[in-house]
Amino acid sequence: MKIFLTSDLLNYKKVNNKHIPTKINNDNGIVDQLKENLKGNRGIVFFASSKSDYSKTDNYANILFESLKLSGISFYNYYIIDDRFKGSIKSMIDKCDMVFIAGGDTLEEMKFFNDIELKELLKGYNGVIMGISAGAINLAYDVYNSPEFKEDLEKESKWNGLCLTYINIEPHFVYSDENFTQNEKLQREEVLKESYNRVLYGLLDGSHITDIDGRVNFYGTCYKISNGKITLICKNKKRSI
Repeated sequence: MKIFLTSDLLNYKKVNNKHIPTKINNDNGIVDQLKENLKGNRGIVFFASSKSDYSKTDNYANILFESLKLSGISFYNYYIIDDRFKGSIKSMIDKCDMVFIAGGDTLEEMKFFNDIELKELLKGYNGVIMGISAGAINLAYDVYNSPEFKEDLEKESKWNGLCLTYINIEPHFVYSDENFTQNEKLQREEVLKESYNRVLYGLLDGSHITDIDGRVNFYGTCYKISNGKITLICKNKKRSI
């Protein structure tokens, strides 16, 4: 299985409050690696983070699709899965060479995936699976979702994910807490607490991790968060574990 975990593809720019697709940032080789690992170009299926936020889903899916094309990765078919889709999701997955798991509300997304039994549907899939932000978090076996706000402390933060990788990421990571807001300080405190229970990987925007057939590589800048400590493991280069 070919897993890509990302924080942000840096694949659009804002013009008059509108997101305009651009080439995917390839500074750390993610475009080249996708081309290398894709077996074909039959199709890509985009799994939404919200089953009913159609406008947001269509917007981000179309930005992704266009950014892939601009980066030299095109497919014959493009599909979006939310609650508008009434066909066989399994058949859709089987005729696509890439599965994309969107970012968004991590818990809401996982509830949707449980409803459609996505974990079971992805078993045996041998194409490329990419998760971004919340989507990358939910690719794990044992998910940890850190709180962004104080009220999130009352919400569920741990659950069984899609069980595709043992890597737990903390997306959009910023190392220095010098200019943190109170909410960001709270999140950092909770992440450090959780790091006594598991290893987390702080992934900067534009960086990514691959877990391909069980071999894990880090690209760009990434931090290991373990036992209350944050350690730089990779900076603008490749690192294998």
